[in-house]
Amino acid sequence: MTRKAKTLRPTTLTDYRRHVDVHIVPTLGAVRLKDLRPSHVRGLLDACELGSAQQGPLGATSIRRVHATLRSALNDAVHDGLLTSNPAANVRPPRVARSKVNPWSPQELGRFLDSMTAHPLAAYFELVAMTGLRRGEAAGLRWSDVDLDTGVLIVRQQITHMDGTCPTCERVHKGVYFGPPKTASGEARRIDLGGHVVGVLLAHRQKQEAHKQTWPGIYSDHDLLFAREDGTPMNPTRFTAEFQKLREASGARHVRLHDLRHGRASLLMASGTDIAVVSKMLGHSSIAITADTYSHLLEGVGRKAADAADALIPRQQTESCDQSVTSSLASLTGREDPGPITKP
Repeated sequence: MTRKAKTLRPTTLTDYRRHVDVHIVPTLGAVRLKDLRPSHVRGLLDACELGSAQQGPLGATSIRRVHATLRSALNDAVHDGLLTSNPAANVRPPRVARSKVNPWSPQELGRFLDSMTAHPLAAYFELVAMTGLRRGEAAGLRWSDVDLDTGVLIVRQQITHMDGTCPTCERVHKGVYFGPPKTASGEARRIDLGGHVVGVLLAHRQKQEAHKQTWPGIYSDHDLLFAREDGTPMNPTRFTAEFQKLREASGARHVRLHDLRHGRASLLMASGTDIAVVSKMLGHSSIAITADTYSHLLEGVGRKAADAADALIPRQQTESCDQSVTSSLASLTGREDPGPITKP
């Protein structure tokens, strides 16, 4: 493993290796590094879009990731003096139109949560819906990360869908890898819990403790809030599968499990929570990510902010200003009295 690879998250390294082995080497492997030109890079992107007998066509987002992997590798080649310039630098990958998130309305969410209260994973879906945790963050949450007395949890790890050695039992659980949250800003972030979620988790803990007694000498306690029947970590794909089963049974319109996270962000924005606070709670790497994702939810916020800022300025000529506006409106409309001005 190279020095740079040691600094990468395992999931990122896995993606890089797949890009190299499946796309970059089969298309560009025969081209000498010194002979590599932008036309070769464009050919790689075209091949990714068209697909092959071994690999289906990629979408715009996936093609951009392959391009980013190649560009990063070639930047290293420039840094090491193997190339004088990066042939991938000026090749534009396909643009990705960011789709507007369309999570459940509060009414839809409430009906869904009420429909599955008896399910063993009901507390998991309640937690995700009420905190905006990512799937893997909620899956990796430990009781030692949660303080139900003060209503606070700390996000310290997540579970991703790949094999890895468990830090608790030092075994390999198939499809379970414990690692840090997705972004550095998401690590060790504090999330305050509402009273309802605290109650749900208290009831869940009591059920879990009672369940342990039915598995004497067999239950492998990993301190996880949500685990398999024997206490071992759960593959995160199971949460997705169970969510879709419950959604279908409830008759709710189709959304993804990840849309519960979007729904929480939507509720926070609608409540007037500052976008910087929302970004921090979600663990986004920057406020720009939050703004880009939820910009369509901010309609009207600019006007409210402008009015609120204007209201902070002490004015002595309010009545005369209102009369001036009234006169201007009258001249525009041809009416002597356009009626009183309603202040916002």
